[in-house]
Amino acid sequence: MKKQIFLLATMLTLATSCSSYSRKNQKLTLEAKGVIYKILYYASLAGSSHNSQPWKAEVYGEDSILVFADISRKLQVVDPTLRELYISVGAFIENLSRAASYFGYETEIKVHNLSDINGGPVASVTLNKSNEKREETILNDIKLRTTLRILYDTNPIKEADWMTLIAVAPSNIHYFSADSEKGNYIKQKELESYTQQAKNKNAQDELASWIRFSNKDVKEKQDGLTTEGMGIKGIGGFVVRNFFKPGDSKKESFVNQGIDKTKLQVENCGGWLIITQPSENIESWINTGRLYQAMHLKCRKMNIGFHPMNQISEETDFGRKANTFLGLNGQILFIARIGYVKEYPEPVSVRRPVESFTTFK
Repeated sequence: MKKQIFLLATMLTLATSCSSYSRKNQKLTLEAKGVIYKILYYASLAGSSHNSQPWKAEVYGEDSILVFADISRKLQVVDPTLRELYISVGAFIENLSRAASYFGYETEIKVHNLSDINGGPVASVTLNKSNEKREETILNDIKLRTTLRILYDTNPIKEADWMTLIAVAPSNIHYFSADSEKGNYIKQKELESYTQQAKNKNAQDELASWIRFSNKDVKEKQDGLTTEGMGIKGIGGFVVRNFFKPGDSKKESFVNQGIDKTKLQVENCGGWLIITQPSENIESWINTGRLYQAMHLKCRKMNIGFHPMNQISEETDFGRKANTFLGLNGQILFIARIGYVKEYPEPVSVRRPVESFTTFK
């Protein structure tokens, strides 16, 4: 018994002393950087699938930025059309626009047509000096936004709160209470589609390539899914960081744990947010990303947890049926689980340095 207590105490000490490497460990001094550099840094705090950060930028002078999609960071298996890659780029653009307004600029954003892409810029951003009074909380909102994979309060979202969220774009954003017929349908189909994807061998390989279990991998890559980002903390986090390899995520026991965790997640929330668009193209994907990021920032201010769960739209057969059952106009492009939380932890997902995705001309 004494030996067991000693081992447990030792593990607790190690778990505390060997904490995970996260964003708080990334030392960054922005004071000496130029305004455009700062804007791009805050833009990069946007959410992205698998924390792949699939964006690039070219800066011309002090007023022009070209935004590119970094196709080398695509998720070929779960995102073959690049829809979610461009949604991630849209979230980056939304953050860029908001950060620019804090630093005294209005942004003119032109999203390019599909025929204009072929490796070219996704969007052109022009910065114009503005005399409008800036919102002082903008940068703090961007810095504190984080995806929460924890269990939420199951109480329905207050009408005033969900109305605030869909007001971002009433024709594109839809809310369903978790205890409604349609909310229960989404819950069921999210679990089923997640399970289907989790057992797909190709999807498992792809996921493993973006997992950063060890602190060494996190520091080197500065992207992907970390233990803390996936909600694996404490002794469990210590064990995974030090004794697991990304390939272990493909083992049946690990896959089943993920399914069990997802079951708890979908059963513990207040409701669901869905973004639809009338058509599928790069412009609609970019717009979806901007709407997603805008809603997420609002959720953070209302102490509402926000967790993108896009398996329904990623698994095509589920997406088509969901569109019919829910009776939505347009295509389902984005789904998020939401619910009230007692406290909002600080974000932990690491970010690549601005220099790694930006060329200053």
